[in-house]
Amino acid sequence: MIPRRAGGFTLIEVLLVILLIGLLAATVVYSFSGESRQQRLEKETEKLQARVQLAAELAMLKNVELGLYIDDKGYRFMLFEQDKWRSIREPKALAPYEFKPGFSAKIELEGLEWAEQNLLSRAEFEPEDDGLSEANSFDELAVEKQLEEEQKQQAEADKERADGKVKKPVKRQTGILTTPPQKKDPRYPTVFILSSGEISPFLLELKEDSERPVLTQSLKAVFSIPLERGQLEQAR
Repeated sequence: MIPRRAGGFTLIEVLLVILLIGLLAATVVYSFSGESRQQRLEKETEKLQARVQLAAELAMLKNVELGLYIDDKGYRFMLFEQDKWRSIREPKALAPYEFKPGFSAKIELEGLEWAEQNLLSRAEFEPEDDGLSEANSFDELAVEKQLEEEQKQQAEADKERADGKVKKPVKRQTGILTTPPQKKDPRYPTVFILSSGEISPFLLELKEDSERPVLTQSLKAVFSIPLERGQLEQAR
């Protein structure tokens, strides 16, 4: 007669149950998020690439000088008007954008092999006042004066609409709307996107570091669009 086994589970059975629970949990997390880390990074890279493409085409079409300011928190597109760089708020595709949690960026402008003959000069777009050397410094009086002028223009436009003289707001001829300058705004962009079709050479690395291994993908600009997108890699 074969003796009956004592109640309970063996170690192998317990480990199998734990493994199954882990697999089920991973499946639930993946289904909930809907995207893998690789897919999220690729989508973030494609979004920036498409927006730079749009900005470059808009610069040539409207004959305006645009720029891209980017740091580890996000990026914004800028328009050079009235001797100042201003952040764009319309079109919406070029409005300021903050990276989602887990994403950051790093950009290189110097020491690029393909940028030795770069003719773009940041000095062409810098304000003439050498006393304001910090990236985020602004003339407070100039800012207040500009705000007052824009508020006055807005009030006049509101009055005309109320009187029935203007049926809808009139945008600037370029179709690009900017925000009033703020002290925290960057003074000039990191990358220039010119009406001539030229773009500042750069090598940008987007990073997804919500967990290990850290994933990266690059965007490379030579002198014009389109940008060159690299393969997904694991950071070393």
